[in-house]
Amino acid sequence: MILATAGHIDHGKTALVRALTGVDADRLPEEKRRGLTIDLGFAYTTLPDGTELGFVDVPGHERFLPNMLAGVLSIDRVLLIVAADDGPRPQTFEHLDILALIGVAEVTGVMTKIDRVAPERRIGVAGEVGRLLAAAGYGASPVFAVSSRTGEGIAALAAHLRDAAAAASQARAAQPAAGLFRMPIDRVFTLPGIGPVVTGTVIAGTVAAGDRLCLSPRGIAARVRGVHAQNRPVDRAAAGERCAVNIAGGFAEGAEPGRGDWLLAPDRHAPTARLDLQLRVSHLAEAPLRDGLPVHLHLGTEDIVARLAVLGGRTLEPGETGFVQLDVGRPIGALYGDRAVLRDHAARHTLGGGRVVDPFPPRRGRSHSQRLATLAAVSEPAPALALARLLDATGIVDLAAFALARNLTPDDPLLDPAAAHTYVRAGTARAPLAITRTRLEALTERVAESLAEWHRAQPDALGAARSVLLRRLRAEAPEAALDAAVAAAVTSGRIVRDGAVLRLPTHQPRLTRADEHLWERVRPLIAAGELRPPRVRELASSLPLDLDALEKFLRRVERFGRLARIADNRYFLPETVARLAVLAHEVAAASPEGQFGVIAFRDRSGVGRNLSIEILEYLDAIGVTRRIGDTRIVLRGGEAVFG
Repeated sequence: MILATAGHIDHGKTALVRALTGVDADRLPEEKRRGLTIDLGFAYTTLPDGTELGFVDVPGHERFLPNMLAGVLSIDRVLLIVAADDGPRPQTFEHLDILALIGVAEVTGVMTKIDRVAPERRIGVAGEVGRLLAAAGYGASPVFAVSSRTGEGIAALAAHLRDAAAAASQARAAQPAAGLFRMPIDRVFTLPGIGPVVTGTVIAGTVAAGDRLCLSPRGIAARVRGVHAQNRPVDRAAAGERCAVNIAGGFAEGAEPGRGDWLLAPDRHAPTARLDLQLRVSHLAEAPLRDGLPVHLHLGTEDIVARLAVLGGRTLEPGETGFVQLDVGRPIGALYGDRAVLRDHAARHTLGGGRVVDPFPPRRGRSHSQRLATLAAVSEPAPALALARLLDATGIVDLAAFALARNLTPDDPLLDPAAAHTYVRAGTARAPLAITRTRLEALTERVAESLAEWHRAQPDALGAARSVLLRRLRAEAPEAALDAAVAAAVTSGRIVRDGAVLRLPTHQPRLTRADEHLWERVRPLIAAGELRPPRVRELASSLPLDLDALEKFLRRVERFGRLARIADNRYFLPETVARLAVLAHEVAAASPEGQFGVIAFRDRSGVGRNLSIEILEYLDAIGVTRRIGDTRIVLRGGEAVFG
């Protein structure tokens, strides 16, 4: 179990850690010379029954409060220390206020230096500490009276910590480490022959030797060479444990790991320069939080200047809870649930604290009622309930973004495509969407309405291509959701697929009799060319027919969905385009990376390089493939090329 100390300067925090562990947590020469803690100190002990305790000793001086925050923002258990001869002092109040603001789960009161005061003074200060804890929401917390010099009360405190550690261990065993690995770095050092070592408290997932990780927010790849916990080598460290990780990586000069960085799984590297918090303003704040206020943001072990926007209003009063958005000076690492503390721009006063609710928020519309409803939904701690509330509020949720923000693993039941869910799943495996059935029905209706509008505007056309229809509706929903709505409309019979186009069942334009007769002559010539149909000029020569008249005829037939114009001088039958889409899928499937180039497609189809380029550009345009540099990936199968 990992604990942190908190309290006013010279109230005996380091002496208490030494009495419990035998370790002097003051490691810096300046700390020993001045007799005060300046930076974080660490100590470990094993109790007689085998219980292991780790302590993060934090500074008590107000000048070093950023260091104190780096020590407590990732820890759920804190010892609030008050000297019996001095009583609660300014940093006692500020530290306790911070613990309550960020939702630290367990706070134990410890009255130190009892050997210096009379019994009645002990009783008075203990009562005062108990009242402070109760007022901060820790009414059930015990208060222990100890002397680090004489050892009085130390055994009782150690027994309490042993019981708390046993309860924490049982809770951890009942809920295995969830999420991918994340650890904010609070200390970095280099050992000869070992290399760089970073330390911190693991807040999610596990880490083991051989793991490939990422130093974020700079995105530098790192490999784990070894892991220590409780000052000894371990096979694996998990959430809730403090550990030291020996890493190897290409760290250029000036880009070495440092406090404020994160060590995490590569899939969780997602730097953000904007984030939304659910924040409670400190009741000790001297003034309301106002829109546009510059602040210091403390998150993980980072301390960075940001600008605050109050969402849904202009101010938040002391003691009030609300949503705020922060624009930070440079990208940082943050995910849902990360604790945060705001201090004033001069770093003299704590303004408020809370947790990240959306690490990737929009700037536009951030104070609209719909956005506030979305934030209220995502602030729900339980992922399943948060997703349900978010679907109720918005109707459509990007599951990949939701999983990233919540640090959900790919095998989380909430994301299992085969599981029975209350939502409809759409999109690809890489970019899945969740849609409520109500929203899908509304989108299906809009698809039919938009198609009716198209028919009224183009009465002589058979219908609209999928790409055209989706482009008309792109402001209403993501493409994957619109695709699902189109599929639902086709399944229900509201719209009909007719070759390359979509139409309403009641809409049936006809070619003129002369065009139908000409089509009976043209179609066999195009079909005979298979994957390389004749050019328009070659068709005109074969019929024979005036070139200009033939081009006008082919454009009319294209509007009826009987032809697809691949290039200015060449038309394909829809079934031929479908075959080409299947070929693209086969070429991509044959590549380990799922990507292919023009030459691979040319060799597979046998149609020549220039025509291959024209075909692939057409497949890009209708959403079958997507170009990425000099290669392409397949987005949709050939069987759905025109759907």
